[in-house]
Amino acid sequence: MVISVKKVAILTITNSGLNFGNRLQNFALQKYLEQFDVEVENIVSAKSCKNSLALSKLRRLTKKLLKTDDRRKNFNEFNRKYIKNAKRIRYEGINESTFADEYDIFIAGSDQVWNPNFHFNSDFEFASFAPREKRFSYAASIGVSSIKSEHREEFIKNINGMRALSVREKDSIPLIKELTGRDAMVHVDPTMLLDRNVYEQIEEKPPQGLPDKYMFVYFLGNVPKEYRDNINKLAGNLGIEVVELSEMQGTKYYDIGPQHFLYALNHADYICTDSFHGSVFSILFEKKFSIFARQDDDECMNSRIETLVNTFGLNDRIAATMDIEEALKEIDYSRVKEILEKEREKSRIYLTDVCQG
Repeated sequence: MVISVKKVAILTITNSGLNFGNRLQNFALQKYLEQFDVEVENIVSAKSCKNSLALSKLRRLTKKLLKTDDRRKNFNEFNRKYIKNAKRIRYEGINESTFADEYDIFIAGSDQVWNPNFHFNSDFEFASFAPREKRFSYAASIGVSSIKSEHREEFIKNINGMRALSVREKDSIPLIKELTGRDAMVHVDPTMLLDRNVYEQIEEKPPQGLPDKYMFVYFLGNVPKEYRDNINKLAGNLGIEVVELSEMQGTKYYDIGPQHFLYALNHADYICTDSFHGSVFSILFEKKFSIFARQDDDECMNSRIETLVNTFGLNDRIAATMDIEEALKEIDYSRVKEILEKEREKSRIYLTDVCQG
């Protein structure tokens, strides 16, 4: 069935809290799709009225305890400027046929939009309310290497309801094949579809200021003493200060928004991270960087970083311990850019087919 595509809905994680990578991948996919001369909106869903009220109460309590107002203010400012959200909809009880008719196609992704262990993920993130011919994904992440038995039946049903499958991690291909017999394509995270100059146009210097020369340390998990000692040793060797962005409330840079996060990455002299998107932007901004294994994941969710470094031949950037000579080795970004252009072309072909019906 051929669809005349004029209006596209993105289904991604919108209630995951104040997460830099989540907001930037959402911005990037929206920005990229707009080049196909289509109207793009992001669907913000509330799973149920009861859950929404509970979530609202939890957020108010969190604000009181952690005083996250400044951080939320910066994220809200980013969303207002750059994210085109449709009206919030409540999934349970919606008129499915009417809602499905409002958009020509639905694209699920990216981020861990299909992680079955996230309490807010459901069949909504598979666009189950729409006919199969309207349901696509782009670089959707499952986030886990296996599906628990209690989620398997629903996962199989939802995967089989998609017209075309694009995922972000290579590990997802055999998993989907084993469960459904279907083939999926691997595409780069949406953030990698845009040139660095697009991000430079929206970056803003953090209000806290930054040193003239610094190492940017961005960890989502714990920073064990071994990591910290090696990071400080490397910074000392380079003669630069350490600027740490921690997810712990009260630290100096905790309150920054995605626009400030981009600036801090782009102007750093070196980057140390355990974050997928921290690694992505290190590549896009052509930085020297080291990736550390996440220390407090309750499941092995490192396949996204493995896919990233394998794709771009940057396996030597993974540092369980810091070897100074290895850490300071020059990265051949001319070769990386050649690979990136090939990956972008794969994505362009796929999304052209999606957006041209």
